[in-house]
Amino acid sequence: MNPESRTARLPGPPARGRFKRAGVVASLTLVMASGVAGSATPADLDTSGRVAAAPDGGDRCRPRRLDDRAPSAEPADGRRGCRGPRGPRGETGPAGPQGPPGPTGAAGAAGATGAVGPRGEPGATGPTGPCVALDSAQESEDFEIRLALTGGRTYAGIRDQRTGEKQNVLWTDLTARPDYPAGGAAGLPCDVAVNAHNRSTTVKRIKFDVITTTGQIWEAACVAFTTTHPATLNCADRTGHPKPWILVSRQPVRDAVNGGV
Repeated sequence: MNPESRTARLPGPPARGRFKRAGVVASLTLVMASGVAGSATPADLDTSGRVAAAPDGGDRCRPRRLDDRAPSAEPADGRRGCRGPRGPRGETGPAGPQGPPGPTGAAGAAGATGAVGPRGEPGATGPTGPCVALDSAQESEDFEIRLALTGGRTYAGIRDQRTGEKQNVLWTDLTARPDYPAGGAAGLPCDVAVNAHNRSTTVKRIKFDVITTTGQIWEAACVAFTTTHPATLNCADRTGHPKPWILVSRQPVRDAVNGGV
């Protein structure tokens, strides 16, 4: 192929930029020489090689230089590397796992003991408990007598003192005898006493007394037999029925002198 018929290769963008700047310098020289440089405005000059201001009067975006970059490579708004508007705040992420508890602190010192409070009022008197009592007598060399009050019941006892006897106390429950004071106006037995005397006969009469919680005195009579071995008590009448308790006549009264009620 003939070299002269070849199509001339156009200069690339860098070369065109240099040519353009050379033309601008030449144009300025002609204008100044003709005396019209003072009337020329920046708008009349070529903008090649100058910095273009941001369209909105300036922001944080890096300004675009109008240089030899290809037009197709520039952004449409003339900005390069601009930061866009702040987006909406994202949702809060899930909470992380809870860490292990810290070490427990040492216990504080014990406080001082408070002052003793005032003494309270005395409480009400409680109910009277069951009475317990014991009495004894020995008016004979053959036997001795006991009278015991325990568990709300009255017991008469006899113990043989003769040689060769076992000397065990033999008890008879007097609570089941008729008219035994068991509450109400009579009250309950609360103490006991034995009345015995020595007689030469083989029949020894014994009297057993109780005083109740209401102050009344009641009496029961028995007979001690020494004809048997060991000696025993008999608290029945001639018909074999238990002798009843009797209210002693008279009862003690305040300020009495050989009297009573």
